[in-house]
Amino acid sequence: MSQFLYQYFLKRTNLDHVFPVGPEEDPYFEEIPPEELHFYQRKGAKRKRKLPSVIPKHDLDILNSVKRKAYRLDLQLSICGLRLGWAGIIGLIPWIGDVISLMFALQILHAAQRIEGGLPPSLQSKMIANIALDFGLGLIPLLGDFCNILYKCNSRNFILLEKYLVQKHGGIPVKAHSAEKSKKASDFPNDGANHKGVSNVPNSAPNGSEKNQHSVQNSV
Repeated sequence: MSQFLYQYFLKRTNLDHVFPVGPEEDPYFEEIPPEELHFYQRKGAKRKRKLPSVIPKHDLDILNSVKRKAYRLDLQLSICGLRLGWAGIIGLIPWIGDVISLMFALQILHAAQRIEGGLPPSLQSKMIANIALDFGLGLIPLLGDFCNILYKCNSRNFILLEKYLVQKHGGIPVKAHSAEKSKKASDFPNDGANHKGVSNVPNSAPNGSEKNQHSVQNSV
């Protein structure tokens, strides 16, 4: 509902090409497949979206923490069909509210930086740009607060982080990845056994030659 209100407002004010609408995809909920619906659920019902299992536990815990904080700041509340979070409420306080919302957004960025290997500079720049744009919009009286509520910079940064982690780990499940490593490690003893088998072949040659010598002597 909030997305439609936002789009209608921007079109009426000719700002639809200036301010982008919030995240196109729902980062927190997904539609339940028809075969998994219970008898009391209608088609189109939603459930909490699970985080990708391809991400290792350390990074997955950080991503889950970023997800919870971003949801609280951007979408936890619903007022007259308008989804907003605590950052939108706090941001209504002139100047001080925008600074507090900025600090919360920077805390999420700091949490995201704790992933294994840290954030790449390009991704960090995108996340900082989202925070800066959100802060700049909030400084505009009334109009800026409305755009600030619907821009949802924290949810945008959560989506960026999730996509990066999935791409980083190549879409290979963690269990399969560890199994592949153990399989490679188990190949070394087999190679050693094969080498031993090859080395035993020359040792059998003298035994064969001795048998031939005995047979020649007996025939003589």
